[in-house]
Amino acid sequence: MENIYLYQLVDAVKGEFLLGDPHSTVTSVSTDTRTLRKGDYFFALTGDNFDGHNFLQTAVEKGAKGVIVSRGDIDLGKPFPYLPAIIKVKDTLTALGDLANFYRKRFDIPVVAITGSNGKTTVKEMVSAILSLKASTLCNYENYNNQIGLPMTLFNLNSSHKYAVLEMGTSSPGEIKRLSEIAEPAIGAITNIGFTHLEKLADPDGVYNEKKSLLHSLPEKGWAIINKDDKYLDGAVNEVKTNVITYGLNRSARVYAYDIKLWPGYPSFKINIDGTSTPIKLVVYGSFNIYNALAAASIAWALGIDLELIKKGLENFAGPKMRMSVRNLISGTTVINDAYNANPSSMRESILSLVKTFPDRDKVLVLGDMLELGKKTEEEHLKLGEFLNTQPVIQIYLYGVLMEKTFLSLKGAPVKYFKQKKDLIEELRNLSLQNSVVFFKASRGVKLEQVIEKVFPEDEL
Repeated sequence: MENIYLYQLVDAVKGEFLLGDPHSTVTSVSTDTRTLRKGDYFFALTGDNFDGHNFLQTAVEKGAKGVIVSRGDIDLGKPFPYLPAIIKVKDTLTALGDLANFYRKRFDIPVVAITGSNGKTTVKEMVSAILSLKASTLCNYENYNNQIGLPMTLFNLNSSHKYAVLEMGTSSPGEIKRLSEIAEPAIGAITNIGFTHLEKLADPDGVYNEKKSLLHSLPEKGWAIINKDDKYLDGAVNEVKTNVITYGLNRSARVYAYDIKLWPGYPSFKINIDGTSTPIKLVVYGSFNIYNALAAASIAWALGIDLELIKKGLENFAGPKMRMSVRNLISGTTVINDAYNANPSSMRESILSLVKTFPDRDKVLVLGDMLELGKKTEEEHLKLGEFLNTQPVIQIYLYGVLMEKTFLSLKGAPVKYFKQKKDLIEELRNLSLQNSVVFFKASRGVKLEQVIEKVFPEDEL
């Protein structure tokens, strides 16, 4: 974080000075005392299951230069020989976002925002891979994409950056709107609309209404990047009041793919942008990654990047960890770790892509619970079983409390169900596999990567 003065922070967060030198400098921010460094300004965030005000003493003991609080009854312990600055605000999470917006405005660079039910992290990384070939580019670390992670990403902006590429996630109505207010993007992309975060967004219509608020936040001279093949997003073209680039497999899109080949090897295709074409060969599996590549190419094109550089960036892109991460074992078996997250849409798309990519090899599925589906939880796990009944796989292993519903809906398929992770690990260790493909996928909270680490300890996937 490049220096700002404390009085600027106070103005930005609409705060009240309780203690501190207004002209002291602020160079770093923290929201977690576990990673707090000496000199940080600590925001005491509150939530349903935590309250940062309970850790103020720890923050001061570790050398916090100041604390931003929303309560008056704070206890700093024995802070001498020094006293930290104390700023009181109405809401510390709002204050964090307001400060990030203030800091973002110091940099006159194009900010790209990417959201969607599936693929947003991969698209973010693909865009960054392309833009980084041209100039210094900031992007979220892993999936720091919420009202805490996105501001903390923006605080990493410095004068060397020429682009910023930000992933935006949501689980509740209004979050994308708030993230857009903080980041003020000039380019906004929505990858697709699916069955995600149904606990609070209810259904795909609710997901669409939440995601499209990104497009409504764009400036008149900005760019909206829209997946024309998505039935929800195709209609959004008529709603936005900015420049639009559509992408898809349909040749009516401004950016489209054709001559697609999924096997043998990695996906390859030809991309056409405004009438100019070039061949591209990805080094990541999954037919859905063709859509991700088209989205990334559309964003780069909107920023004036030429097709040759777009091709180079996409072909050099190796993929985020735990998203279709591939390891080929000595036995000839291929292990695919796609266990970073899962929802009904991504589960189906990943499995369909697996079947298309490896048509001549035995396929084994290891699947865990899909979380945050609210009232749709039981229904979607039952539907998953019905879907799996139609897929040409030799064995299915299901893990987790929710997957019991999937297990019950599988009719005649070769399936085993486990409630304990240790039992699943033991079963997989006893497998004798040769020239097979073993595919792992579950929601993030399931931590299915722990199974992979135990079963294949010599491989880092």
